[in-house]
Amino acid sequence: MYEHYQLKNKANIYLIPLADTKSVTGLVMFPVGSRYEPKHLNGASHYIEHLMFKGTTKRKNTLTLTREIDRLGAQYNAFTGKETTGYYVKADASYSRVIVDILSDMLYNSLFDPTEMEREKGVVCEELRMYRDNPMMNIETIFESLMFKGSPLGWDIGGTPELVKSYKRDQVLKFRDEHYDPSNMTVVFAGAIVPELKAYIEQYFGAGQNKKKVSKIYKQGILGNNKKSERLAVDHKSADQVQMMLGFPGLEHTSTHSAALAVLNTILGGSMSSRLFIQVRERRGLAYVVRSGAESFRDIGYAFVRAGLEPKNVNKALACIFQEIKKITQKPVTARELVDAKTHIRGALTLSLEDSSNQADWYVRQALFYQKIKTPEERLREIEQITAADILALAKKVYRFDEVRLALIGDIKPETIKF
Repeated sequence: MYEHYQLKNKANIYLIPLADTKSVTGLVMFPVGSRYEPKHLNGASHYIEHLMFKGTTKRKNTLTLTREIDRLGAQYNAFTGKETTGYYVKADASYSRVIVDILSDMLYNSLFDPTEMEREKGVVCEELRMYRDNPMMNIETIFESLMFKGSPLGWDIGGTPELVKSYKRDQVLKFRDEHYDPSNMTVVFAGAIVPELKAYIEQYFGAGQNKKKVSKIYKQGILGNNKKSERLAVDHKSADQVQMMLGFPGLEHTSTHSAALAVLNTILGGSMSSRLFIQVRERRGLAYVVRSGAESFRDIGYAFVRAGLEPKNVNKALACIFQEIKKITQKPVTARELVDAKTHIRGALTLSLEDSSNQADWYVRQALFYQKIKTPEERLREIEQITAADILALAKKVYRFDEVRLALIGDIKPETIKF
């Protein structure tokens, strides 16, 4: 069970106690990411995330800040997505006060020193180059730029090196102030909750002052052009393997069909006994990695299949993947597949939630995107209710081949692709 309350400055606090652990994870998340940015500031959310580690009024520079966390043996980092930015520290629960102090200090009192801001632009640009030079990392960006072409959801989360270098300090600070307000903050602590934690949260997070009404504006997600020639993207790169990602328009966060999609993806390509794994890898030897999954946003989403292949095997794999997708739209899954998928989801979720950081992530996303928080057990009860008929109906709805998008990175020519 969890506890939820709100501070006077309207920061939302969630406490999730876990038995038999001595660690605690503190996670703070804001509903802001790349889809909230104007084009000239694409990547600003990610840039701001970096700058939060560059010193505060209390901890004057990066070394002072990170040394204080490192001496705890803690795990800590931050992350930016298209709809969220998060900051976390996981450490021995006896250091709870330090965790609360440091997280709140970073988020309320970061210096945003002009010299550090200019220096950090180089770091961000190198991070962007790192991702773009790695096809396994970059394929999702290429695919989403195709799926959501014309929409901020199709932009790179980190922007481009050219844009990053062009940021003006006053513009970045204005964007930060529009979103980084206590009233727009969700704070989650999961793990060993010490008796004093509430007092620490009140003392440190409660000290944040509300500035003004925060911005919650983002552009609606739209799909790219449906013309077949516009549904293929090939990023030519000299490499022995082609990274491939194909997908179909899917479901938003709050869709009532999300549980059915989870079961569907588990059967199609979510494990080593899934249909795609057996047919693409085990029967034909076309790929080492092949899997299916889904991504959702506030108003839109997609279902996908990913694989890594030798260039000459791309069309063979595509034919096999499409064949398996067609099968799952034409005939109900078996009773055995349905039972196994449900137990797989239960087991995987149980193992995942033994980690306090995964517990924190579960609850913060529920708090941000849903009107009512569902506990993991409530989600599993939804999974148990899914029938073969539910899966068949959803598969017919999602897997429309006149809507499929296909992205590839590797040594391959677009005109050779059959899809």
